[in-house]
Amino acid sequence: MKSNFSKGLLMTALITGSVIWGGTNVFAEELQEYSLDQMVVTATRTEKKIIDVPASVEVVTAKDIEKSGATYIDDALKKVTGIAVSRTGGLANSKPVVTMRGVKSGSDVLVLVDGQPMVNAYSGTVNWNDIPVESIEKIEVVKGPGSAIYGSNAMAGVINITTKDSEKMHAKTSLTYGTNHTWIKKVNVGDKVGKFGYDLYYQGTDSHTYSDMTSASVSKRKEANEPEGGTLNKFPLSPTTTGGKQAIIGKKGNKIWDEDNYKGKFTYKFDDSKTLSLGYMKTKNEYTYDYRSHERWIDNGTYNLTGSTAKKSEYFSVSDKSFDAAPGGVDERIYTIGYADKDAGLHVNAGLTDNRSWNGGVYSGGTSKTDLSKYNSKRYTMGVTKEVQLSNNDHAVFGLQYQHDKMDKVKLKSSDFKTISQAGEGKTDMYGIFFQDEHKFNDKVSLIGALRYDHWTVKDGHVYDVNGMDDKPDSRSDSALSPKLALNYKFDDTQSAYVSWGRAFSAPSLYDMFSGTVNGKIAGSVQSSKTVVIPNPGLKPQIITTTEAGYKKSISDKTSIQMAVFHNKIKNINYQGDTGRKQYLEDDDHLFDSNGSMYAEKQLTSNGEGKTIGFEIGLTHQFDDKLSAYVNATIQNPQITKGASAKENDKIVRTTPKRLLNIGVDYVDNKFSAELAGNYYSKKYGKADNSDTITDVPGAYDPVFLMSFTSKYNFDKHHGLEFSVFNLLDREYYNYSLGQGRNFLLTYSYTF
Repeated sequence: MKSNFSKGLLMTALITGSVIWGGTNVFAEELQEYSLDQMVVTATRTEKKIIDVPASVEVVTAKDIEKSGATYIDDALKKVTGIAVSRTGGLANSKPVVTMRGVKSGSDVLVLVDGQPMVNAYSGTVNWNDIPVESIEKIEVVKGPGSAIYGSNAMAGVINITTKDSEKMHAKTSLTYGTNHTWIKKVNVGDKVGKFGYDLYYQGTDSHTYSDMTSASVSKRKEANEPEGGTLNKFPLSPTTTGGKQAIIGKKGNKIWDEDNYKGKFTYKFDDSKTLSLGYMKTKNEYTYDYRSHERWIDNGTYNLTGSTAKKSEYFSVSDKSFDAAPGGVDERIYTIGYADKDAGLHVNAGLTDNRSWNGGVYSGGTSKTDLSKYNSKRYTMGVTKEVQLSNNDHAVFGLQYQHDKMDKVKLKSSDFKTISQAGEGKTDMYGIFFQDEHKFNDKVSLIGALRYDHWTVKDGHVYDVNGMDDKPDSRSDSALSPKLALNYKFDDTQSAYVSWGRAFSAPSLYDMFSGTVNGKIAGSVQSSKTVVIPNPGLKPQIITTTEAGYKKSISDKTSIQMAVFHNKIKNINYQGDTGRKQYLEDDDHLFDSNGSMYAEKQLTSNGEGKTIGFEIGLTHQFDDKLSAYVNATIQNPQITKGASAKENDKIVRTTPKRLLNIGVDYVDNKFSAELAGNYYSKKYGKADNSDTITDVPGAYDPVFLMSFTSKYNFDKHHGLEFSVFNLLDREYYNYSLGQGRNFLLTYSYTF
């Protein structure tokens, strides 16, 4: 790895020193709030101070987001204890991997925006680019099982995003330029006129992201008689993650990314208690590839690299198609409506998450939009909660929720099965009811008990197979009971401790139940690399049981500490298992059979089991009215105790780090503010059996410490300049693909 440490420090010093000079106190009200007296709602669906909540809770405010220079939501989560973010591919990756306590967001960590799930009903993933970060008021992160009051997908916790309500006229526009020909345009405007308020946001991004290296496996021949200086010396040789050999044969073309984000929120306040809100969010992105930017090290005029010859000591197969990737895009819309009556403790909400995705049908530079696989899904939700004061010592919350998921039919292309997902469609209806009571024994001790019952039906399933199978599985029903108990002991107004136990679940996604995939390689690939993953309409819900203990302390009015130890036990984990059967599919290889190539058949099952034991600690400190700092660390061992085979047992969960460290320093003075932050992730494994132990090679998940620096200077109340550097020390690392090197964003803003 390369660090260029001294150059990074010099750059930081020059940037900082060049902009620190006097002016009006623009940032005087933007000091970090580190108090445990912050109010949160997500943990119990009632408004409480963090110190009174029997759970691990952290808040990311609008001020935090602004100072961090975050472009998207996942950037703002990097400082949260126990959260790991991987966005390999830069801005051109709308679905980075975000894990909490070793569990992935989306299907197992519920992500809400103004009460509506951001989860794609088709795949169970989250598009983190959906919301312009300038529209966010705060993000509440609650770790631990949340199904008792939130239902499915809240296995490991809840990330609740609340967007802003205008209190006065505001308007701002900005233009950003950065690495990889990146341009970002932002506009936001809002106002409150009488009882009516509105907030409108737009963000447009254009970027040519960096190209990743393409590799090919290398095999030995018996005729190992080629002298040194032969064919493969034209290609850098690298070990694979498991100790084999691979040839680095060039780069794919630049990924051209075009994205538009829209956000609108409208509110009407009947009085100080009653508010009606309407929200609309839209994200549309399209990506193509600049095939003219290929970096090919192939010389087919001199070397025959599409097959093997007797004279070569080592050989591999490669085709121009290896450098080509299909175009694609997403059109996602989120609609929300909510009504709140604070005095009555009544909250009503409904929403729709509508996702339409597509990608090219073949890996070819000439792919047209007529050769597409389409993935459309919708999630409708309705819910109501009511707070009731049962007695002087008992405060209860009742809730009802309905959710309808729908996955539309995906049309299967008739040729080139290797690059097309199998078609499928299906629907689910889910009904949930819950009750929660908080009993206060005295001023120090309180007990929260919650119980939720969910019932869902899977129906209208339709499974298509590449060999012409057309299956309509029968409708089925399932249910889950989610209890939770949490005891909080408040020593005084500055410190508290808690213990909790809970069970949560995650219902299987429509994708896993009704849509499979066909995976193949180019001509000459071996049998083992070809797989057909068939859907499983009978998947069970994943179940997690968590025991947790925690401690919170305000050491002074400037310092706070939180720590927690937790144990998770998971059953019915979905994993891919080999059925032992083979499928023969017609394709352009005809490698193993006259009628087609042989594909190993795999299927998702719900027989996996796992566990995690972890410890996390976080410390925040405000040195004075200018300088503040934070540091947090997590140690965990997320294990699969029962996998698809014995060699996967007791291994670390794929793409999940065992150790995390976040550290940062904030400085605010008059017109200038700056933040220096660092994030460390230990090595991760890409293979279920953890056999990929070799690092610093394509396909590896390297341990890495990444630093970022953001500085902002406001010339006056109108003009501002912001400069951000990511991967400040220019670390070279792999997160399967080659990570992005040092990159920057320079932003000019004008506030009306």
